[in-house]
This record gives sequence, C-alpha cells and structure tokens, in this order.
Amino acid sequence: MAYNNGGYREPRNQGGQRDSYGYNHYQNAAPRVITPKDLPENFVDVAEKHMNNCYRSITTSKIRNMLSLVIDCYQAESRRTDEKITPESADALTNMRIRVVYEMGRDDRNVGQFVRETELLEYLAGIRGDRKALIRFYHYMEALVAYHKYMGGREG
Repeated sequence: MAYNNGGYREPRNQGGQRDSYGYNHYQNAAPRVITPKDLPENFVDVAEKHMNNCYRSITTSKIRNMLSLVIDCYQAESRRTDEKITPESADALTNMRIRVVYEMGRDDRNVGQFVRETELLEYLAGIRGDRKALIRFYHYMEALVAYHKYMGGREG
C-alpha cells in the first residue's frame, strides 16, 4: 500500500526560529509583557515616526480592520460627557486586544512588527476606562492609517 506524502510536513523547530515553512515558534521564549502607556499629547507626530519605520510591514486592509474595531467605541463615547467609558465600550476594547494578539499570532513578521513598533497594545491597555484616552487612541489609529496611506503602504 502506498502512502500519500503530499500533505506531510516536517516537525516544527522548537528553538524559537523560523522553520523551513516560515513559521515562528516561541515555545522557549519568555512571553512579552504589556505595560500600559499613556498616549502622548503629540500622538500625530508619534504616529508619523512609527509609520516611517513600519509602513511596509502591514497592509491597508489589516490596519483598517484594526481601526474598525475601535470605531463603534469612539462613536458611542464621543457623544457622552462622563469621564469613564461604558461597560460595552470596555468589552469592545478587550475584544480588540484579543483580536490584535490573534492577528499577531497569525502573522508575526508583518502584523507583529507593526503592533510592536506602534506600541498598539501598550496604548490600548493605557486607556484604563478613561473616555478621553479612548478618543485620543481612536485618533492615533486614524493617524496611523493616514500616514500608512501617505507613505505608500502595501495594499491588500
């Protein structure tokens, strides 16, 4: 009886480097710690600086999908006057963190580089339920999208 080896894959490298199929394996690496950071007042300048370093690493569709995760929160919170965000917005931000981490796991080389360079998870964690911080974060995401387009980032 003959076996079909067409779908056979070599065992993955457990040392933390890319294997022959381009997969990245971090079983032996220490997990990355996310330290909440407040988004600076000059977040547009920060966005420009970050995108200078990584605009080629992410596609337009990926970065716009990330922006879409925070749009509903922004629209709901921009009409309110309370200092704290609603529980629904807090849940949506938690879901955004999960989605961003998932996308990093799927494509560490591109999305991961973008998220690390732009400190997206740190700024997202830095919102801490503050409505003004959420609104500033949304505008930071808009600035990232704008500079990505301006600098000729990858389409896709």
